[in-house]
This record gives sequence, structure tokens and C-alpha cells, in this order.
Amino acid sequence: MQTVFLVLLLIAAVVAANAVYARFNQVPVAFLQIAAGLVLSLIPLYQDFELEPEIFLFVIISVLMFNDGQNTSIRRLTRQLGTTMSLAVVLAIITILIVGTVTHLLVPQFSLALALALGAIITPTDAVAVSSITTKVAVPSKVMESLENESLFNDASGIVAFNLAIAALVTGKFSVMNGIGNFLYVFVGGILVGLFVGYIIVSIRIMLINMRVDTPSVIVPYTLLTPFVVYFLAEGLGVSGILAVVATGLIHGMQQDRLRLTTSRLQIVMSTTWSIVASILNGIVFVLLGVSLPSVISHLAQRDTGSVGILIALGIGLYVIMTVVRFLWLRFDFAKIRAHSRHEHNLNSLVAALSGVHGTITLAMAFSLPLKLGSHAFTYRNDIIFVAAVVILTSLLVPTIVLPLLLPKQQDKVTESDLAAAKSDMVTDAIHMIWARYGDTPNASQVIQILEGQRTLDQRPKRSEMTALFNEAYEIEQTTITQLAQAGEITNDDADRYMHFAAQTRLQNQQTFGQRLVLYFKFVVISRFSLSKHARARRRAAHQFQRGNRDLSRDQLRRRKQQMWQQMQKLEAKPYTAVVNFLNDQYATHDQATVGLVRRAYDERHRRMSGQRDFQDVQNELLIEAFQMEYNFIQAHIADQTFNRELGNQLYEQISTDQLVYLQSVNDD
Repeated sequence: MQTVFLVLLLIAAVVAANAVYARFNQVPVAFLQIAAGLVLSLIPLYQDFELEPEIFLFVIISVLMFNDGQNTSIRRLTRQLGTTMSLAVVLAIITILIVGTVTHLLVPQFSLALALALGAIITPTDAVAVSSITTKVAVPSKVMESLENESLFNDASGIVAFNLAIAALVTGKFSVMNGIGNFLYVFVGGILVGLFVGYIIVSIRIMLINMRVDTPSVIVPYTLLTPFVVYFLAEGLGVSGILAVVATGLIHGMQQDRLRLTTSRLQIVMSTTWSIVASILNGIVFVLLGVSLPSVISHLAQRDTGSVGILIALGIGLYVIMTVVRFLWLRFDFAKIRAHSRHEHNLNSLVAALSGVHGTITLAMAFSLPLKLGSHAFTYRNDIIFVAAVVILTSLLVPTIVLPLLLPKQQDKVTESDLAAAKSDMVTDAIHMIWARYGDTPNASQVIQILEGQRTLDQRPKRSEMTALFNEAYEIEQTTITQLAQAGEITNDDADRYMHFAAQTRLQNQQTFGQRLVLYFKFVVISRFSLSKHARARRRAAHQFQRGNRDLSRDQLRRRKQQMWQQMQKLEAKPYTAVVNFLNDQYATHDQATVGLVRRAYDERHRRMSGQRDFQDVQNELLIEAFQMEYNFIQAHIADQTFNRELGNQLYEQISTDQLVYLQSVNDD
């Protein structure tokens, strides 16, 4: 139970850091997650917290690598295969050897095997971490593609080399020829196992889709379990489980065209689920760094007061060495990034070198170091973790400061205002066409209101205006009902009964708990003590009516309730019309998103009261037709170059999501 509680706190810390980043994105999210971990370290439960090393590789890294693989464009990867292999394999091995040798010379206490293990840990780059620090600058697309492809395979290179170094550290023996042979077996074998098992898993998934067994409750867990199954099988065969899950992820990416046979709902659920899982797992690793740092520093300080400073200098020095090696490798075209001029080539080489950010995989491998070597505690485990942390923080800080000086600011191809304006024009066009074809029919009016909601869906309503509009709408209903009662068209009991119903509508749609509490106190509590003499008489008559119902049969009571409901349906028509007319007049002077939400609340109530649910099939057909009109509108504007391709794609994506959400919500009513 304690372990579950600790994990939940880690997830909560990730969520909190992500929430802060959503509002204040000037600081990279990795730093916020580390800060959240530092806060957690103050909790006594985390002071001696240690996660089993195997969990990092099996639970965290395997899932992240599979997700990276399935999101990689196989066509782009094939086109840049030479550059990718040069960076991810050849440069990675050379960097590991250089870092290991330098570390062994500078810190003789580290054996060569341990120094090589450190090199394997801090060599892999992290494209996700790069993205988090380059949101404000325009990184050349060719450089970003190379970094993403590199991180896909150099993680595996680092992990394979890391496992070989740890094996040499544990056994005390290492043969160059055996090491090379073992590396090739583990590396190539992992890819082959992943391709074979991945093909089988994807084939089963496609079979399930063809059999119409493609509900999210089946396919989503099936896909989430895939990296665990592949990793377990590959490790059981003695090959790289990480490379196996990468290969399986690539197979999934290659089969995306066939996997699009699934429903739109499943595709949205699948992509959202993987996005959340990857974000949480990435965040957990950085939170754990923050949790572990105080304990690591404390242990280092107790052993030797100067060791912390030495390790900080070592980490910064190794980062500088790796960056220089990366720059020279790219500068002299051992790995080619296409450029149109010598200046652009030099700039791309420098940007790619500085963007060799180290993140999740580096930290996860550091935490996966064994707690013991043989029967003795691993003396330098905290040292390695601390050096890895210094490298990660330095690799995040340097490009955060330097890249904005080298690169122009990121310019959005589609601004929010452009997208909002285009969407408004698109919806307006669809509304006019629906109105022209079907006129003021109930179903057409309902579809038009849904489309109006589509226009305002991404805008935040103004709470104060919404509260005022609901209050005014309630007063209009009250005025209308009072006029009907004074004209003798309805009884006073019917008027009281309807206003109680109207008060519930107002109460349910208030935005804050405080507003709801005030209204509840006003209409439920105070009203009981402030009734007029005439109202109290009607209340006594109502109680007598309820007592009289006790003597009625079940059928008689059911018929009486049905009559009351039919009377309420008749009553609701005129107040609803008055409210709609009032709200229509407010579009010109109030926030459209706010007015639209209030209008939708009353439209939905009217739809329930008037029994229009029987017309849902017709509404669905009209909705599908309206969405097709929107597709046609976008296509026409792209053709005449009024909309650029990026704007059109974003509008297409929003229509697809809106279509799924609206049709599903209508069908669920």
C-alpha cells in the first residue's frame, strides 16, 4: 500500500509541474518537474526511497522507446538512415570510449569499466527534452529530424554498451573481441526479434479490427501491453529488449494506414492515451531526480567534503567534451545534415551539437545501476547518479541560454486569431446553407445551435457575463409566467411549480460553487421563511395534494403525474421563446461564447421538455451534412489559396474532433 501511495504522489507531482508549465512556460518543464521532486524529498516517506533498477528499463524506458518508434516516420528515417546510424551508433560508441577514457584518467578511483558505464549513461540524447527547450526558437527542420532519429537508436546503443560495461564491472573481465561480438548479437538480435514479434502483434491487432473487435477497452490495453511483452521476450532470448521495442514501434508506424481502419473515436482515444502515458513517464523520471538529489548529495558530502565539487566539475567537463566531439563530427561531415551554404552548415553543426540534450534515458540508466556488486554495496553508485544529473542539468541550461542567441524566434504558421476567424467563417457558411435548405424547422434549428456551439467551443466564457445572463433569463421567465397567471391562462399553482423548475435551471448552470450555494440558500432556505400569506396557503394546498396522493392507486398516481408533466411542457414553450429572443439580441453586445453557452443550456432543456429526442436520426443526418459542408468550405478556400495548407489541416482536425464529440453526445442523450 505504501508503494502505491508513493507512486501516486510521483504522478501528482508530475501533474502539478505540468499545470504550472501550462501557465508559465518560460522555464523548461524538466526543471519544474525536478523542483517538484525536491518538494517531495521533504516528505519523510521519500527520504530513503529507492526504486528497483529493473523497473526503469522494463516499465519506463521500454514504453517510452516503443512510443518513439511508433511516432517515427519510416520514410524519413530511411531517407536519413546514413546520418542516423552515423550519429546514433558510430558517434555514440566513439563518445562512450572518449568519455570513459577521460573519466578514468581524471578520476582513477573509477575503474575503466565503471568509467565506460558512465560514458554509456550520459551519451544518449533526448529529442523530447530538446523540444521542451526549443519551443521559443526556430530550430532548422533538418536538424530537428536528425536529432529525433538519432535519439531513437542512440538510446539503444547506450543501453547495450551500458549492459556490457556493467557485466565487465561485475565479473572483472572484458575481452574486446567478445565485447564486439556480444554487442552485434545483442544489437542486431534485438532488432530482428522486435520486427518478428511486432509483425505478429500488429497482425493480431488488424485481425481484431477486421472482426469489429476494435473498441477502446480492447485495443488500447492491447497496445499498452505490447512493449512489456516484446521487452520480456527479447530479454529472455538474451538480446536488447530496448531495440526490440523500438523495432516493434516502427512496425506499428509502418502499419498506420491499415490501422486507420479503426473508428475515429478509437484513434483519438489511442493517441490521447499514449500522449498522457509518455508525458507522465517522462515526468516521473525528472521528479525522481529531484527526490533523489538531496539524499545523493548528503551521502557524497558525508564521505568526502570535496567530492561534490569534484563531481560537478567532472560533469560539466564531460558535457563540454561531448558537445565538442558532436560539433566536430558534424562539421567535418561524418554525419551530414543538408545545408545550402557553408555558413548554414556551420550553424546547423553548432545547433545540433548544443541540442544534444540528455534527459530521460540518461537518468533512467543511472537509476538502473545495481545496488550491489556481488555481495558488496555499489560504492560509486551515488557518484554516477550525481554526475549524470549534472550533465542533464548542464545540457538543459546551456541550449536554453545559447540557442535563442543563435536562432530566430519561433513564428507560428497559424496564429490563434487566424484560426478563430477561419473557423467562424466556416461555421457561418454552414449555418447559412442549412438555413437556406431547411428553414426554421425544429431539427434545423437544433443543428444550427450545435454549429454555433462549435464556433465558441474553444473560447472561454466570461463568468460574470454568464451569471448576469442566467439571472436576466430567469427574470424574463418569471415575468412571462406572471403575465400568464394574471391573464388567467394558467393557475397560480402551475406558476409556482414552473418557477421552481426555472430556479433549478438557473442553479444548475451557475459557474462557481459559491454562486450555487448563494442561490440554493436563496431559493430553498430563505423562501421557506419568507412566503407571503397567499403563497403559504398554496404551499398548504400542495401538502394536502401530496397527502391525497397517498390514497390514489399506482395507475391513478402515474396518470396524475403525467398530466402535470404535460402541463409543464405546455408552460415551457412561451418562457423559452421569450428567453431565446432575449439571448438573440445579446449576441451583438456580449461575448458570443458566453451567450452561446447560455443559449445551449436553454435549448437543451427545451429539447428535453418538448420530446424532440424522437428526431435524433434526422438531426444526425443534418449534422453529417453540415460537417460535410464545412469540409467543402475548407477545400474550396485551400484551392483558391485563401487558406494555407497548415490552416486547412488544423481546421480539418477540429472538424473531425467536433463531429465525433457532437454525434456521440447526441446519441448518448
